[in-house]
Amino acid sequence: TLLDRAKIMPYYFYMCDMIPNSEHWRLAIHEAQQLQHDIMGYLPGFATPRMICDVPFVGKRWVHQLKEYDREKGISYWTKNYRTGIEAGDSEAMNRLYEYYDPVYTLPHSGQEWWRRQTPLLAER
Repeated sequence: TLLDRAKIMPYYFYMCDMIPNSEHWRLAIHEAQQLQHDIMGYLPGFATPRMICDVPFVGKRWVHQLKEYDREKGISYWTKNYRTGIEAGDSEAMNRLYEYYDPVYTLPHSGQEWWRRQTPLLAER
């Protein structure tokens, strides 16, 4: 194992941020959830890494902490449990749903078509 031979204990696996030209490195939320599920039980609890999604304006969350998930469109919705300094006066910061988007290539055909219709320039191609 990594712990025995390399002296490495995996603690977190971070999903790649939603940045330009990184789609090929990214997983859909449901893929990360499945990966988390699949590694449970194969390693001792202390050595089982957590799959982490760094949600914009929310921060780091375990992939199972989402509030809602539209798997067809690839949109997950997250909440936060704290306010930053710039949100001190924002009474809705704790109630708002924050969006995270799956890579388009991981969506079913119907979801990819939905996104094409949302972006008129892409629909013309």
